[in-house]
Amino acid sequence: MSKVPEQQPVAAAISAISQQQHEQASSCGVRWGKNKLERVEIATDYARMLGTNPNFYQWDAARIEWVNGYIAANPDNTANAADAAWSDFAGTLKALFGLERPTSTSEGAVKKRKERSAKEQALFDKYQDKGVADLQGMRRAALEKAAAGSEIAEKIAAEIKKVLRVKTKDQDKEIAAERTALRKQVRSAASKCTDLEKLQAALDILDEGTELSFIDEDFDDSSDE
Repeated sequence: MSKVPEQQPVAAAISAISQQQHEQASSCGVRWGKNKLERVEIATDYARMLGTNPNFYQWDAARIEWVNGYIAANPDNTANAADAAWSDFAGTLKALFGLERPTSTSEGAVKKRKERSAKEQALFDKYQDKGVADLQGMRRAALEKAAAGSEIAEKIAAEIKKVLRVKTKDQDKEIAAERTALRKQVRSAASKCTDLEKLQAALDILDEGTELSFIDEDFDDSSDE
């Protein structure tokens, strides 16, 4: 009877980060779980360990070690709690150092991003000529039909919601920019006006339940000389 050859052990996967980086990332996770008062110091150590320009694989490998460290320090926490803690920590990294998860450069990930981008663009093109008010009305109508059992209307309501999210955000930015420009004009006009009646009339109009701190900020009495 021939002897069955022994199977060779499968080689361990090559890690995207060094053993020292694994240990440091895990240590940061442990410390974050134990004492949140150390946040800035911990985030600084982690950022120094990761470097200023990590790739997708380095970021993800370090993240896994951090989460493992956090769970080790908080064994009673759920997986969702650990993920929430990482999200909080990642937000700190972004706020303090501008570090955020790089996009994957794998062929599959790039393909998915392109497909998702193409679908989003096709969706926005479909409703390009519709304003926010029109879309809100269309969505209400679709929701009513969906409530009556229409699956097609439910899908339409969902896609309009996506478009509204983007259009509303863009509209808010435009309104904020216009408001800022108008406030500058009001401040400029108020600083140059010497007519007490006009100033009082403007104040009466603007002071109806609104804050006037934006006028006080840049008002310069020296212009009334």
